[in-house]
Amino acid sequence: MYIRSCQPIVFMRKISLSLLLLFTTAYSAIAQIKPVATIEVVLKGVDEALADILLPVQYSVFWGASRVDTIKGKKPLKISLNEGQTGFVDITVVEREIKLFVQKGNNIRITIDEENEEQPVNIDGPNKDGQMLLTSGQLLYPGSLLPRYKRDSTATMLEKHVQDDKAVRINIFKNLFDERKIDKPFFDFIKITLDYYHASIITEVIAAKFETSVLPKDNPFYKAGFPHDFGVLWEATYKQYPVNNPLAIRSFGFSDRFNTYASDYLNSYLTWQRQKIGAAPISADPEKNIRETINRIRNNLKPPVAEFIEADLLFSELSLEKNFVMLSALFSDYKKKYPASAYTPYIQPLADKAIAYYEKVKQDFSPEQKIIKDYRLINSFRELMANFRGKPVYIEFWATWCITCKDQFEYETPLTNYLRKNNIAHLFISVDNDKHEAEWKELIKYYNLEGYHIKANPSMLKDLSKIFWQGKGYALPLYVIVNASGNIVEFDALKPRDKKKLYQQLSNRL
Repeated sequence: MYIRSCQPIVFMRKISLSLLLLFTTAYSAIAQIKPVATIEVVLKGVDEALADILLPVQYSVFWGASRVDTIKGKKPLKISLNEGQTGFVDITVVEREIKLFVQKGNNIRITIDEENEEQPVNIDGPNKDGQMLLTSGQLLYPGSLLPRYKRDSTATMLEKHVQDDKAVRINIFKNLFDERKIDKPFFDFIKITLDYYHASIITEVIAAKFETSVLPKDNPFYKAGFPHDFGVLWEATYKQYPVNNPLAIRSFGFSDRFNTYASDYLNSYLTWQRQKIGAAPISADPEKNIRETINRIRNNLKPPVAEFIEADLLFSELSLEKNFVMLSALFSDYKKKYPASAYTPYIQPLADKAIAYYEKVKQDFSPEQKIIKDYRLINSFRELMANFRGKPVYIEFWATWCITCKDQFEYETPLTNYLRKNNIAHLFISVDNDKHEAEWKELIKYYNLEGYHIKANPSMLKDLSKIFWQGKGYALPLYVIVNASGNIVEFDALKPRDKKKLYQQLSNRL
């Protein structure tokens, strides 16, 4: 199950900046087309900031098409949209997410004022009141809302609860429409977005119930029996809001970075359908699971939705930097099936990285990539720090599955230079389990992580959890500063991407 398997690390699913920058060539070609709409972003109270920008691809919300621009000083960032890029637009600047619905002919101006505490974001242009409301709306990832509906013990209760929540949201926009503060295309977009967003909540809750019923009986989360009434609601929901609706892929209610709605259908709902007719269970092998998902897309979905969902799967899986050989072959099949796909330019750089990956990991470790001797025998943080007695240390906690950890690796070169110049040790601590040992070492080579490396054994993991995460597992990424006396002086240090701010923090703490 290609999406659900990643849900325990939902916080990591932001697209890697290193991957986003690979799309510059594809975007530059698109930018030559005469724009049909424009967006201008003005930043106040901050000298410089990165802007994560998502524009539609053939009107669809394809999160793999995100790119990064820089806003400097008082000069506005100008974004041009061609015909196929109109629709839902998502822009994040200084951790403020702006959601827009942009139509042909629109000229929109966004002002982000960090010194204005009451209203730091202002949007001027068509459908202003609707754009402001869309931006301020709290439409969280459906999987994170499961606790809100856990007391709905029957399907009737769940359906009513979700519908009540939906009614509150849609009525606010309806009032704006009735007052002629938003136009019909904007209101239509809101309606289909809220339709599929709330349908996603229902399917996510039901899928979670189904999956607990098919766990091994000795699993602590196992619950016997999948309630019949929830199955009836599941079927009714997918009938009322079809996965194959081409208009749905234009809304972020359908595609919320994780494709919850389609994933629940392909992986959980269809598994339940197979179970009802006594079919064999799906293999737990990740590669076979991905192939099975591709087959389900091709057998159950129709273009343009099938093209969109398969592209999303390939992008998501290639972003994880696993199973490169198999995924490269599947991508070749995709290009044959959809030779003119608008999504291909955004997937191709990842496929190219796959080839580069295998070439690089064949090499030996460089002298600057130092695996700590007998690392498997080090059982505590104190024992580990004994290796650096008398020297300050900057620590990066990471794992092979942590995308946001790997986001930071493109900033390692200037950090390494700073640390080396100031005689500060650079330590990478992996919290991977033993089955990822080979991949851990491969990624050290691939990202050229110069410094000291250790993969924590189970005893050390427990010790680290107590010290840094109050014994409640671990949340990644995490950056820590230890002084020359071996004392932790910063439990939550700045990350490599912060560059000068991090270097100043290191200078102040050490």
